[in-house]
Amino acid sequence: MKVINVRGDVDYDTAKGEVLGYYKKYKRACEDEVAEDLELDYELVFNIVDELEEEGRLKVVK
Repeated sequence: MKVINVRGDVDYDTAKGEVLGYYKKYKRACEDEVAEDLELDYELVFNIVDELEEEGRLKVVK
C-alpha cells in the first residue's frame, strides 16, 4: 500500500499552473502520476486537465 500526501492549501489557479508546468516539463504523464508527484488531489488534477484541454492548452492523447 502506498500513502499519498495531498497538499490541502493549494488554490485552484496555483494548482492549474503547477499542472501545466508539469506537462511542459515532462510532455506526457497520466493524471494520477501528476497528482502524486505534485501532491494534489486526484479529482482536482482531472478537472484541471479537462479544463486545459478545453482551453486548447493541453492535448490529451488516448
